[in-house]
Amino acid sequence: MISRQGFLRSLVGAAALLGMGGGTAAASGQRRAAEAGAAAGRLRGGVCYDTGVLHAAGEPLSRVRWNRHLLEREIRTIAAELRCPSITAFGSDLGRLAETTDAALRNGVQVFVQPRLYDHPQEEVLAHLAEAARAAERQRTGDNVKFVTGCEHFLFTPGILPGATFLDRIRGVESIPETEWPKIIGRFREFLGRAVDVTRREFRGKITYGSAAGADALWTDWSLFDFVGLDYYEHFATDAEYTADLDRYRSRWNKPLMVLEFGCCTFTGAAEAGGMGWDVVDFEADPPVIKPGIVRDEREQADHVARMLRVFDQEKVAGAHLYSVISPDLPHNPTCRDRDLDIAAYSLFKAVRERFDDESSPYRLEPKQSYHAFKRHNR
Repeated sequence: MISRQGFLRSLVGAAALLGMGGGTAAASGQRRAAEAGAAAGRLRGGVCYDTGVLHAAGEPLSRVRWNRHLLEREIRTIAAELRCPSITAFGSDLGRLAETTDAALRNGVQVFVQPRLYDHPQEEVLAHLAEAARAAERQRTGDNVKFVTGCEHFLFTPGILPGATFLDRIRGVESIPETEWPKIIGRFREFLGRAVDVTRREFRGKITYGSAAGADALWTDWSLFDFVGLDYYEHFATDAEYTADLDRYRSRWNKPLMVLEFGCCTFTGAAEAGGMGWDVVDFEADPPVIKPGIVRDEREQADHVARMLRVFDQEKVAGAHLYSVISPDLPHNPTCRDRDLDIAAYSLFKAVRERFDDESSPYRLEPKQSYHAFKRHNR
């Protein structure tokens, strides 16, 4: 498995080279106390809803099966069963994003709209952002729709890190010389500034950005945004370490923290693997299989989800969205461990396909232990 620790060590080292990092814990504590006084009630968790992402041109969306009835049923589950106050709706098809936003708003759920277009030229990504922002503005009434100007562009958008695909960029990050990092961070900031410009021209509501905690979250000029947006897969032994880590973002920018992604996969050791947990699948095999030595573990996932919701509640973040509620592209196989792709899923439900190897197959959802932990918290 790709080492998340080594990956983040390279990125944090790059930030240190440029003198980036947190402010004082005392200042952060004062702001957190003020936020606590202003925030009424307990934080209820939200979820990410995947509408399908387009990788290379000409390929199908990562979520193949899609229809209005399925969408409506799943959004009702999010609103009524899980009692989520908000979701991050992400994907590449702008029609699907608009459908999801409409269904969520009708069910009383606020929406963070996040267009994603992996490994496409920067001009295409910016045009896609602008079109998505126009559509989101048409659906916005007051503060019920917010806009996310993409996800971890340094990895998913070419031209910032070296590498033709995002997997190339992930695997090559540890070998980048220190002398290259100022140029990389400069290219990232230039692109993100352009992304904010095209978004602000089309969208009049609040905006944020889906940054990786410990990586481009430290490079981002958050004065451009209304929230600090974090994909937060950090793993610490104590709550105090989480407090100190979140303080890096709170104290420097004095803006609300919005956790746009958190969670872990469904195997022993998944909480520590965090955002790299998906790498337990050998996608080079045909068909893809779970790598040797990986043990399915719903209890670890459930405990981690419950713990993170408690931490985010204590820290009075503006919101927290679990990644993700369902993962139809990683179906559960109850009879063959090597093909149980749900082991690599961050989802609250197992997706059980009628025809396991057919991505367009109907599926049913079965709750995992994490579903019950999440539901208990929101109750």
